[in-house]
Amino acid sequence: MNIKAFIAVVSSVLKDWRVIVTLVAMLFMMWAANFILKYKKKPKKQKKQKAAPAPAPKQEEKKEESSEEESKE
Repeated sequence: MNIKAFIAVVSSVLKDWRVIVTLVAMLFMMWAANFILKYKKKPKKQKKQKAAPAPAPKQEEKKEESSEEESKE
């Protein structure tokens, strides 16, 4: 079998519709398998919690402030 006959056979095989359909189907299956293997769900975004209000000053601090205010008057 010479090279020209070999090229003619390969060309006729590659132009056959069954080979083309099989190639497309195999590529699609490989793409789907790759997608399934690498698929990861995105993590849910956590809602930002509202900032807690500043804590109220302690009773001792209030007493000191009130005693300072009284002394100023």
